[in-house]
Amino acid sequence: MRRKLLVVLVVLLSLSLPVTTEGQTIESSKIEIRNEYIRIVVNTSEANKGRFSVGTTGGDPDRDTDQNKHLIFGGDEPWTSYTTVRIGNDNWVYGSPTDRRAGRKGQYGEMILEPTIIDDAIHSGWQLGPVEVRQILSFARSTTTGLMDTARIEYQVHNRDSVSHMVGLRVMVDTMLGANDGAPFRVNDRALLTDTVYYANEMPQFWQAFDSLSNPQVMSQGTLKGPDVSTPDRVYFTNWGSVADDVWNFDFTPGRDYTRKGEFELDSAIALFWDPVPLGPNETRSYVAQYGLGGVTIAPGDLVLGVTSPAQITADAEGFQTFSIIAYVQNAGRGESRDVTAEIKLPPGLELVGSSPKRNLGNLQVGETEQTGWQVRAVSNASGVLTYEVSVTAINSKPNRVRRDVTVVSPAKLRVFFSGPPALAVVDEKYNPSPFEIKAEIHNEGGTPAYRGMFSVLHPLGLELASGERTQKFTGPIEPGEKVELSWYLEPTGISGQLPYSLTISSSAGQDLQNNFIFVPELNPKVWIDEPVIYGDQSIRPGDYFSVSFWATNIKDFTAAHFDVSFNPNVVEVVGKTLDITQGTLFIDDSVTPPKRLPWTMPQVYNDEGKIIGIQGNRGADKPLTISYGTLVTIHFRAKAVGETDIALENIRIWDSGGSLVDFELVGRDINVEP
Repeated sequence: MRRKLLVVLVVLLSLSLPVTTEGQTIESSKIEIRNEYIRIVVNTSEANKGRFSVGTTGGDPDRDTDQNKHLIFGGDEPWTSYTTVRIGNDNWVYGSPTDRRAGRKGQYGEMILEPTIIDDAIHSGWQLGPVEVRQILSFARSTTTGLMDTARIEYQVHNRDSVSHMVGLRVMVDTMLGANDGAPFRVNDRALLTDTVYYANEMPQFWQAFDSLSNPQVMSQGTLKGPDVSTPDRVYFTNWGSVADDVWNFDFTPGRDYTRKGEFELDSAIALFWDPVPLGPNETRSYVAQYGLGGVTIAPGDLVLGVTSPAQITADAEGFQTFSIIAYVQNAGRGESRDVTAEIKLPPGLELVGSSPKRNLGNLQVGETEQTGWQVRAVSNASGVLTYEVSVTAINSKPNRVRRDVTVVSPAKLRVFFSGPPALAVVDEKYNPSPFEIKAEIHNEGGTPAYRGMFSVLHPLGLELASGERTQKFTGPIEPGEKVELSWYLEPTGISGQLPYSLTISSSAGQDLQNNFIFVPELNPKVWIDEPVIYGDQSIRPGDYFSVSFWATNIKDFTAAHFDVSFNPNVVEVVGKTLDITQGTLFIDDSVTPPKRLPWTMPQVYNDEGKIIGIQGNRGADKPLTISYGTLVTIHFRAKAVGETDIALENIRIWDSGGSLVDFELVGRDINVEP
């Protein structure tokens, strides 16, 4: 029933949909990206916002039956598939609250990024408790077709808290093959029609699904192991109703078919689990899944033979990397096929791993499909395009065979140029630039894409990430010959000297560590007088008004100050007396809105004596500044006559939060009044 009702809604919502433009959201119920093979749709309505579906556009170029079909149910209004982020013991559903059955029991967070197209991917973001989660949906190259006909489903989880949290992920996909919701999942040598689970230690490289080998409408594939996916800890093949109703653990019954829980129709789904592990403060983790079209080479006949394997594999000098070759055999004849046997023949450069080339499939009834598979590896010196053959025979049927190519390429090779400024300067008693930028320029000089790139900056002493910056940054696939640039901003914490920082690199190309240094000069605690601000000409003449600010910089644990000011009364005066004295920024609490004035004592002004007596302010022991950078006071003067005056601070004392006096350098200033 949920299917027929939703078809009507999709038609209504699709009547007038505006065009999506790069970097913009749209005012309709969906946003989508598409290419010649598939499209990815994200719901933008108030309910179920952030949920997605996948369907074909042109589909497989070699098949004319799979255009404009469903791969994930939902069409233009996705709602049946959803993702759960488990934080501690709380289960948060990604996206906005639902008005349907799927995920109704979960907690929901706050949207921080509306679904938006950025660089040919659909980005969105939600704050789920202490964890910020971003969903990034884009196109990826299928492992078996070699085409960009696969949805790349990525979640980046970032801990914004000051303590670690246990964080895990569950991605539930409501699979559908066109109009078929009950086709078996095909994994290695098994066709799954009942609740089945695989764990990480036995995880298959991929699963496929199709309704008929002799006349397939759609052939789908989910990739579970590979260079650009995060292998889940568990994957469940089950019915949609069970995983729709329960947002983490769910009703799983081995041997039960895929009839939708509580109803009477077949309705299959998968659930990928990444179990909770600690996520530290400011740490970011990425999870990637892939789902799209499957590449199967099919030879028609009485014994229909379909063969699939990766289109491309990476050379491995040690010979440890293996891949699967799967054969599907369907009896499309008029009678039983007896004693069916499948056999693989490998060319030089490929070899079997621990199995026989021949497999007996027994007898096949009319319309029955069986499958088998082999594990194969490339020898260490293999390269280029290699062609293998799978044949199938039976006592009473014509034999059949399929030839399929595998391309062996050199591995990805990343060359990283890590750079930053050699030293910081000191300008106006503060570091310049601060924060400062460090860059990583990444080149892939290998023969295959580098996947799952994670680049992390380490700063063990004297440096910290600038506000809003993240330790880890991720790249999508870096193609051979491609260059990618990343940058971070760091700032000093008050320690001087030659300070180290590092870049750790992790990707399918391997791991690396690069070190760098920056010289940070010492900043001495200082009280000083800034250049005068003149109201009028460039120089000070009799009758001109000007202001002078008194600064206290780089004083640790700054809490309170008391001081007097002296000047030459024959040259300058404070006309408005206390009206011309402005409370310093060091005694304003700008951590609240609106800013709050802290305790401050207005001094006495004695123009005839050239004295300002008793300026004092106190932040209080509960609001000290870790490092001071601001004004103690600003005083507005009027020039009376030509001459020179030394504006000086006298009797100055500065305290820290413990009530101790602080040592500092004191610098005065001379002011000239010109004729």
